[in-house]
Amino acid sequence: MWWRDAVHPHFGAATHDESEAGANRSLVERGRTVIVVADSSKLGRRAFARVCALDAVSILVTDKDSPESFVEEIVAQDTEVLCV
Repeated sequence: MWWRDAVHPHFGAATHDESEAGANRSLVERGRTVIVVADSSKLGRRAFARVCALDAVSILVTDKDSPESFVEEIVAQDTEVLCV
C-alpha cells in the first residue's frame, strides 16, 4: 500500500507528488542539516516519489508512539532521532 508521505529505513523519505518531491530534493541537496518531521503513522511506510535516502537526513523528529525497533534502525544508520 502506498501512503501520502512516508519515511522508510531502506527507501528513505518520500511523498505522493513528484513535483513536491523534486522541490524537497533540491532543498536536501543544498542544505547542510536536513531535518525530517514525521509522526509515527508515516514511519516504515513507502510513498510514490522519493525525496532522499535516509543517509541524507541529519535529524528525524517524530512522536513518542514511534516503534522502538524503527527508531533503533534509524539511529544505526547515523540519523539522530528526536521523539517528542
